[in-house]
Amino acid sequence: MDESETDFEFDFFPEHSAETAETEEELYRDESSEAPAPRRPSATSPAEIARRRRIAAAVVAGLVLLIIIVVVVTSGGGGGGGGPFRNYVSEVSPVAADSQQAGTSLGSLMAKNAVSRLDALIQRTATNISRLQAVAPPKELTAVNAQALATLDLRLLGLQGLREAAVESQAGATVSSDAAVAALLASDRLWNGSVQTPANAVLQTHGIGGGFPSSTFVSDPKALRKSLATLIGSPAAAPTTGTVLRFDSTGPDVVAWQNQLNRWLTATGSPLAQLTADGTFGASTRDVTIALQQAQGLAPDGVVGPTTRQALQQALRAAKASGGSTAATLKPGDTGSDVVAWQTKLNQWLHLTAPTQSPLSTDGNFGDATKTATEQLQTSSGLTPTGEVDAPTRQALVTALANANPGRG
Repeated sequence: MDESETDFEFDFFPEHSAETAETEEELYRDESSEAPAPRRPSATSPAEIARRRRIAAAVVAGLVLLIIIVVVVTSGGGGGGGGPFRNYVSEVSPVAADSQQAGTSLGSLMAKNAVSRLDALIQRTATNISRLQAVAPPKELTAVNAQALATLDLRLLGLQGLREAAVESQAGATVSSDAAVAALLASDRLWNGSVQTPANAVLQTHGIGGGFPSSTFVSDPKALRKSLATLIGSPAAAPTTGTVLRFDSTGPDVVAWQNQLNRWLTATGSPLAQLTADGTFGASTRDVTIALQQAQGLAPDGVVGPTTRQALQQALRAAKASGGSTAATLKPGDTGSDVVAWQTKLNQWLHLTAPTQSPLSTDGNFGDATKTATEQLQTSSGLTPTGEVDAPTRQALVTALANANPGRG
């Protein structure tokens, strides 16, 4: 091979000059800059780690708070059944407040509007009884609710007694309002001792704050008595003398009381047997005393004090004024406060003898339910079940209530 052939072989490739090398180097650098550089793991700083931990802790705390809110809301605002207890208190509170407000309005009674105002208060109290009957208490407060209803029943009977006294006073009779006031005062003691105090104890046991509502019907007994004395006569008009008599008392005072009770039994046509005026305050004398107290809306304790003596005199005057019957006959279709009073007493009897039976609505309407309950009473007392409320039926209820409370007095 000669030199010319060798030159031809090398001339086949482009000449690699310095300029060409610089161009190629630039192209290499361009291509290198366009390609992504491989990532190398970098160490996380302590500040970054702390920040991430704070974020994680905040997320966990938020979840825990959300869970707590959900539990509180779904459980009614507190553990251990707090919801039902709070709901019960919220339903009873307006009834208690309205009843208390009704009591304060007694001080504004005037002769010209006394009967109409008392009728309105009687209806208002009957409505509150219906409202409370519709409340479903927690089982731990069932007894409290029953006592609250008994309190309102006493207030209803007290108002009914005031109305009767107002009517008699307007007719020219000398009457006393002490028996009615005594029933109202007893209702306040009952609410305080048998409703509010035990209810608060139950609420405290279940960790419920706040408190059970109070309800005072007679805020100032002296002022009320003074107002009523001006309106319907002085309480001093009825005799109040005599020693306090109770079971096992003996002596001439007991004889006098037994004779007065016999007058009442005769005047009202009571089926109870006449007492033997032997001067011994035994079981029979106690039972008739309790029957009188219940008929007059007093606490049936069987003890003869000034209030019970006044109640007997009032009952005798009422019986004389009505020709021997203390109230008009009631029958289906009748309405008014007399019906309310009858329904209230029937509910007391039903509560004692048929506690599972639904109570009557004390709405002042003598409907089918009141007729049926009256017939039940008449049948159990050996009377013809007419469904009408006459003197024997009224006395049968008094007797039934006394027999249902044999341990009292």
